[in-house]
Amino acid sequence: MTVPNTNDLPYLIRLLDDDDPSVSPVVSQQLRKFGGDISQDIAALGIDVSRGRKKRLSSLLAEGRRQTLADEWIVPSRGVASWEDDWESFEHTLRLLSDFLHDGVTMRSALPDSLDLLADEVRQDLPEPSAAELRDWLFSSGRYCGDKKKADACNYFDLCHVIDVQQGNPTSLACLFMLLGRRLGVCVEGCNYPAHFLARIQVEGKTSLVDCFHHGRTFDVESLLKVHPRISEKARAAVLSQGHLGVILHRYVSEIRNSLLANEHDVAGKFFAQLADSLEQ
Repeated sequence: MTVPNTNDLPYLIRLLDDDDPSVSPVVSQQLRKFGGDISQDIAALGIDVSRGRKKRLSSLLAEGRRQTLADEWIVPSRGVASWEDDWESFEHTLRLLSDFLHDGVTMRSALPDSLDLLADEVRQDLPEPSAAELRDWLFSSGRYCGDKKKADACNYFDLCHVIDVQQGNPTSLACLFMLLGRRLGVCVEGCNYPAHFLARIQVEGKTSLVDCFHHGRTFDVESLLKVHPRISEKARAAVLSQGHLGVILHRYVSEIRNSLLANEHDVAGKFFAQLADSLEQ
């Protein structure tokens, strides 16, 4: 790939307003060289980009972000089975997904740095939190919650965005809980419950499920199974089994695919369908 020249960016951005239909393809081709993200270059050059131009830039950079994700998408030979407890690969992949879902224009911290900063914030209040205390700090307090009106929005799978706006969907909020718990030495697992992803923690020696989307409300597993003896086998298996990181990642990618298609992002949706298929090897 040709090395991009950052000095060309001011001219390319100005050309976004050109009415000549032959200009847009040329601008798009040149922007593709930047790999889908020009946020650091814009900041370094001190370029002020209007909201309208940011939207157009992000659209033109989308193909570059898809190519970058495709180039960096590495699946072990056994697919999701290889990621059973590989937290490093799990977080790295969620970072790649967040970078893809970012607009490529706005300057922000990478996912690991955002998680580190949030962990430091927790430590100021809770030097050695338990899983229940971390749940309360994040969700019962109202700091983080689900957006019931836009739960299927694509940007709620971008964990950096979730951290910034303090809202998300059931899966992204639970994954945030898991990754933050990992940094703080707290065991938080995922529960691949059908239709509504949950987290799993230990409270006073008992396993509890946490609904991160609804202010961290909890369900005692034993009580849940007693109250609902006819629960489906798929739901029962999800409640009783430990959270397999590979399975969780596959669900995450599949939900992004569904969100993209539901929001009429057909090209990206088909691309994510291929990523989901690659995890089923």
